[in-house]
Amino acid sequence: MDSFGLVQPDGYEICKECNYRCNAIRFQQNFKDWTSGNEGIDKFIQDTQLSAHTFYEVNNALEWIPYDKLYDIKYITKDELGKVYRANWFDGNIIDKYYSYNYWGDVLKHNWKRNYPNMFVNLKSLNSPNDLTFELANKVVY
Repeated sequence: MDSFGLVQPDGYEICKECNYRCNAIRFQQNFKDWTSGNEGIDKFIQDTQLSAHTFYEVNNALEWIPYDKLYDIKYITKDELGKVYRANWFDGNIIDKYYSYNYWGDVLKHNWKRNYPNMFVNLKSLNSPNDLTFELANKVVY
């Protein structure tokens, strides 16, 4: 008797916390592909991503958005931390993941499903990004 099953693509490990190929693993695999240029900011963003195991948690994960993914950037105001801008983001936020399959049903590729392309985002240009603390990071985000 033949048996059939899904073949896991190379590089997709099972998460030890949720026992599934979860969002946190996918985010972690992409850490090498981006940086803000500030180790503290990178760690803050990565921590939110490592907490995003489920479909519901992915909405709380922050992403570093490269400047070339933004357009129509407009100055809004200045506060004690720096300047605030508004921009449109070409890609939009991650809402889920999806898989590409081959003819036999094997998983070939795991991609992000995004929502709201060209969505508005707020940008913060910090006066002292090297002095960023957890409390300040929370204030910037929320």
